[in-house]
Amino acid sequence: MKQLYQVQRKKKLAVAVSAMAIAAVGGGTAATPAQAQSEVLQATATTFTGGTSGWCFRGSASATFTAAGPATGPYPGTFTETNANVSVLAPTYTSRTLTFSIPFTISSGSTTITGTITNPPPYSGGSLLCSGGSFYAGGPIVNANAAAYTATIKSHGQPAHTASGTAQVSAAFDFRPRHVLGTAPTATLLNFP
Repeated sequence: MKQLYQVQRKKKLAVAVSAMAIAAVGGGTAATPAQAQSEVLQATATTFTGGTSGWCFRGSASATFTAAGPATGPYPGTFTETNANVSVLAPTYTSRTLTFSIPFTISSGSTTITGTITNPPPYSGGSLLCSGGSFYAGGPIVNANAAAYTATIKSHGQPAHTASGTAQVSAAFDFRPRHVLGTAPTATLLNFP
C-alpha cells in the first residue's frame, strides 16, 4: 500500500512538472501586453535663426528654429515644431548646460498630438560647435538622451488624454556668413502610448 501511494505521488508530481514546462514554453493562454513604440520626428524642412558669442570651448550659442517632416511610430503622419529654441552655455572649459523647449504638433489621421520636449536638470547633452576651423563659437550642438516630453493626444470622438516620458533629441546648428549648416533636428519620444 505504501508503495502504491508513492507511485501515485510520483505520477502526480510528474504531471505537475510537465504542465509547468508546457506553460513555460508557450503553451499557456495568457495574452502578452502590446509593447509601446517610439514616435520619431525627423525634420526634412528647417528654418533657423540664432546668435553666438565667446570661444567655441568657452562661451554660449543658441538657435531658434521651425521644423517639419514625417512622424513615424504609433501615430504616423506629419509634425511641425514652431518657435523651438536651444541654448548651450559653457562658462568654463569643463562645464556645459543645454536647455531647450521644443513645442510640437503631430497630425495622424483624425488624431492631433500637441506637446513640448524639454531638457531637465542636469541639462546635459550640449556642446559648442567651432565655426569654420576657427576658435569662435559657431552654434549649439544638441545630443540629449535624457530629455522629457509631455503631450496631449486628441482623437475625434474620444476624450483627450496626456502622456509623458523620456525623449532623445539631436541637432547641430552652424551659423556662418550668408548660410546655415548643420544637421536637421530629430526627436524620438520613447515608449509613446
